[in-house]
Amino acid sequence: MSETGPTRLDRPTLLVTCPRGWEREARQELRRLLSSAEVSSLFFGGNIIAELAGNLQEAIDAIAGAETYTIAHVTPVTVRTEIGAVARPLKALRAAAEVLGPADPHRRFMVRVNRRGEHVFVSHEVALEIADVFVSGGRPPVDLEDPEQVVCVEIFQDICYLGLNRTAHLLSKELRRMRVWAPGERPVSRAELKLREAFDEFDLDLRAGARALDLGAAPGGWTRVLAGRVAEVVAVDPGDLDERVLRLPNVRHLRCRAEELGREELGRFDLLTNDMNLDPEESARLMCGLAPLLRRKGYGIMTIKFPSRRRSRHIRDAQDVLDDCYEQISVARMPHNALETTAVMRRR
Repeated sequence: MSETGPTRLDRPTLLVTCPRGWEREARQELRRLLSSAEVSSLFFGGNIIAELAGNLQEAIDAIAGAETYTIAHVTPVTVRTEIGAVARPLKALRAAAEVLGPADPHRRFMVRVNRRGEHVFVSHEVALEIADVFVSGGRPPVDLEDPEQVVCVEIFQDICYLGLNRTAHLLSKELRRMRVWAPGERPVSRAELKLREAFDEFDLDLRAGARALDLGAAPGGWTRVLAGRVAEVVAVDPGDLDERVLRLPNVRHLRCRAEELGREELGRFDLLTNDMNLDPEESARLMCGLAPLLRRKGYGIMTIKFPSRRRSRHIRDAQDVLDDCYEQISVARMPHNALETTAVMRRR
């Protein structure tokens, strides 16, 4: 990513949070209330951006006065900056704060930082750095309990939005729809849903005591689903698995790439799964290379990714490779893998 300095946004802009899993409904609510706004989701779940065509105060009033169900917090922002490629991210954030303009020296003041992602700094360091831009000689007075104006710093990994706002412009709405999953049942990743659909779509029948080998397992969505259906799952990935997955008694994590597996000590498996983000032919060759680890008639499940719009060609290319090692190859596009295709097969 090239280094990009702070820029002032062309239009009044709102950052809106909602419960994860309710982004579509929250976007619909915003479009209903702000008919001329451009509304889209950010890359972090539960976060939406609304670019306004009209007056900021009118938009705030419309949201504040409406009965909403999925809108949680509303924060106006006026400056955007990128911090991923800079050597000194705190300095970059300070430079972005300087673009906001001066705070009212007579109104109680604070900095509020919401940080998503992994960074070399912590939120408190950001707050101190930015407060130093605005506070001089005790003015404006800092009040962390009851501020009248707030510098809002909303960090999304390598991108940051900032706004200097009157407290009255920061909305917190009552959530009426907020839980998609029962406690303890939230997926490790959305990939879980793809594998559950595959089991249902293809009616897979695994023997008692079955073993599964999960390739490219991190963060563990497929591993978690498999652990509920087989006696043992060997999860292969150099990356970390979610703690909830690591705690499962029938999960074994091998920290290596699938191509580096030492096959002799692994034993035989009844199911081989592969949701790796690979070219279809490369992914299929990996499935064939590891087919000897499957018992005869053992199942393979593989996601066929689409690196281009030539979907039919990608499916044929993968099937041509798989035909050497597998039979009864079936493919299906299902609701939770609409942008790719799942292939299910059996070892010859």
